[in-house]
Amino acid sequence: MLSFRPNTDILSPARVFGFIWALTLGLTDLKLSGLQNEWSLEIWIQVLIGPIAFLVGVAVVYVINLNTEVYSLVYLRNNKQLYEINKSKLYKVVIILFFLFLLGYIIIYLKTHEIPLFSNNPGKARANFTMFGIGLFLHNVVPIVFLSCVYFITVKKNKIRKSILFMLSLLSIALYAITFQRYQIFMAILMATTLLYYTTFRVKFKTVFISSLVVIVFFYLVSSFRAGEIIVFVLYKISKMKFSKDYAIFTEPYMYIVMNLENYARSIAKVEHFTYGYYTFDFMTAITGLKHWIEEYFVLVESPFLTSSYNTYSAFWTYYRDFGIAGIFVIPFTGGMAISSLYYSFKVRPSLMKLAIYGMFLFAIIFSFFNSAFGFLWFVYNLFILSVVFKYITHYEVNI
Repeated sequence: MLSFRPNTDILSPARVFGFIWALTLGLTDLKLSGLQNEWSLEIWIQVLIGPIAFLVGVAVVYVINLNTEVYSLVYLRNNKQLYEINKSKLYKVVIILFFLFLLGYIIIYLKTHEIPLFSNNPGKARANFTMFGIGLFLHNVVPIVFLSCVYFITVKKNKIRKSILFMLSLLSIALYAITFQRYQIFMAILMATTLLYYTTFRVKFKTVFISSLVVIVFFYLVSSFRAGEIIVFVLYKISKMKFSKDYAIFTEPYMYIVMNLENYARSIAKVEHFTYGYYTFDFMTAITGLKHWIEEYFVLVESPFLTSSYNTYSAFWTYYRDFGIAGIFVIPFTGGMAISSLYYSFKVRPSLMKLAIYGMFLFAIIFSFFNSAFGFLWFVYNLFILSVVFKYITHYEVNI
């Protein structure tokens, strides 16, 4: 799974997914919380179907491309002509995306009259800081940051424009962060890291380690603000941790990971009716405005079968809830094939658009222990925006 040999691609889909799920399953099996339960063999089998199906899908594409000639990492990093784009158009696009972001931010503020960071009830303010349609502009933080990084990599001079884009990226991240939203910022950072990894020699173990610490501290601070008066010791008690209170600080990260699978394992044994795509294709009902109507009409419970305050289940719960056993095999298997196909397509015919989309998919893979990002409207929105932008700014795609 992991290898430190020269020219090894540590961001291949099998390595990333395999590491994340080996870590998640390993931590969950430690059972360090009184909220966790021992699983029967039947539950273990059902929990493992999804991850195994994904890896099988990846393996199928690997076998198909076994004799395919692909660019090496060194070649991809040394040859910038593989990523030829119109720099002037790129700069203008980032400016437009930022003004749309700012416009959406101002309109929503005028509607809600408060920003979550400065609210007396941050949780409620965070949930209310949105608006149908206009709220999508807030997610421009992802393309703003990523496209600014593309500009930095592809343009050697023009310090003035680079300084402007750097400030716009920082301002976007800061404004978005004070709404207590985190995942889009993490996705932007991960996409930028993926970009640097495949196009430069700047991503090394030392820089990744330091950057990871900064990101972890950042999100921990955001969580602390959202928690308000809930201190680490109270969380330790509520979670019924089995280790010494001297290590109470590890309660939140541990429970944040393991309770997803605990909730999933408990819930798959209790499902009596399936929802046939409602959650898997959430973006379709969200964009049509039918989401809440369907939810109320069929009396759907967003987070059923919970026995604690932890209310997430992993990506595979989405597919199981919609389609049962067939869902957690067919969808992950198809997803594994699709992501692996994109990976090989990039290695054979590189382009920045493929790299951007692959970075988004890596984000979804990493957070598959938490939820399924693929069905969310904001994910599809960013996928659409980046695809359109790269079609607009790309001169050509390099072919072997």
